[in-house]
Amino acid sequence: MKKFTVLLTALLLLLTGCAPKEDGLFHQSLVEPFAQLIKYFASFFDGSYGMGIVLVTVCVRLVLMPMMLNATKRQKVMQGNMKLAQPEIKKLQDQIKVAKDEEEKARLSQELLKVYSKYNVNPLNMGCLPVIVQMPILMALYFAITHSKDIATQSFLWFNLGSPDIMMMVIAGALYFLQSWISLQYMPEATRKQMRPMILMSPMMIIFVSFHSPAALPLYWSVGAVILITQQYISNKLYN
Repeated sequence: MKKFTVLLTALLLLLTGCAPKEDGLFHQSLVEPFAQLIKYFASFFDGSYGMGIVLVTVCVRLVLMPMMLNATKRQKVMQGNMKLAQPEIKKLQDQIKVAKDEEEKARLSQELLKVYSKYNVNPLNMGCLPVIVQMPILMALYFAITHSKDIATQSFLWFNLGSPDIMMMVIAGALYFLQSWISLQYMPEATRKQMRPMILMSPMMIIFVSFHSPAALPLYWSVGAVILITQQYISNKLYN
C-alpha cells in the first residue's frame, strides 16, 4: 500500500506538471501505441473506447500478473524467514537501544545485518518492480486519452471518458479500499497493526487523482482493482 501511494503521488506530479511532445520519444513509443491499442480493441465493440480501455487494462494486468505473483511469493518466504529470525533480531535491537557508545552500537548493527543475511531477510526488498512498471503505463494511458479527441469526447456507460466523473471516482476509491482491506487480512498480525492506518491512503489518493483526471483513469483503476482482488485470492491459495 505504501508503494502504491508513492506511485500515485509521483503520477499526480508528473501528470499535472508535464505533457509529452507529439514528436517526442515517450509519445511515439508509448502514448501513440496505447491510443491505437484502445482503438483496436474498441473496433470489436462498435467503436466503444470504454470497452477498449477495459480490455487494455485486462491485458496490462495479465502482463504484470507473473511479476506480482512472484513478488507475493518472495514476500511470503521473507515473512516466514523473518518469523524465524525475530527472536535474534529483537535481542540485538534491545541491545542497540541500551548501548552506551557509538562503537558498541556499530558492532551490534553489524551483528544485526549478519542475522538478516543468515535468514535471507532483506527489509528493503519490497517488490517494487510491478509498481515501477505501472508508472509509464498510467502516464501513457492518461496522455493517450487527453491527446485523442476521439477517445476524450466519447461517452461510456453514464460518463464521458475525457471528463472527471464523481461516480467513477467513488467506485474506484471504494474498490481500492476493498482491495487494501483484503490484502490486510492476509498479513501477519504484527504487520497488520502497522499497516492498518495505511488502509485509507491508497483509496484517498485514487479519489484525489481521479477528481482532477479524465473518467477513463478511474475506469482503468476500477477494472484493475477487480483483477487485483482476484489475483490476491489466487496468490493466497498458491502460497499460504
